[in-house]
Amino acid sequence: MNKDFNNSSHRLLRVNELIKRELSSLLQGMEWEEQGIKNLNLTLTDVECSKDIRIAKIYYIPTGMKNSQSIEKAINSRKKEIRKYLGKKIHLKYIPELRFIEDNSFDAFQKTSEILEKLSKSKREI
Repeated sequence: MNKDFNNSSHRLLRVNELIKRELSSLLQGMEWEEQGIKNLNLTLTDVECSKDIRIAKIYYIPTGMKNSQSIEKAINSRKKEIRKYLGKKIHLKYIPELRFIEDNSFDAFQKTSEILEKLSKSKREI
């Protein structure tokens, strides 16, 4: 994850959690069959709003599906609808522009763990 926005205030942290909670319930309840996806299962790992709350980066991990490009395409095709729903659910001066980003930190962690495991096996053999 890229931590460019430097979320340090309590207000930003509360807004991030509020957006994350509302998006989680929304994405689970939406129909995705028109986009070619039967069941969209996402885990929202993080939400980062800019300091002025104009842009929100939503990091997600697709669960149970390997084709993350089709998921990204489906989400981006309904971004306006999702933002409109957020406007009705949360009361902010501005509803942020939503940017959905696949979270690859878990994959990076898994690769690092495999490398460390190989190193420890090679040390034992010496």
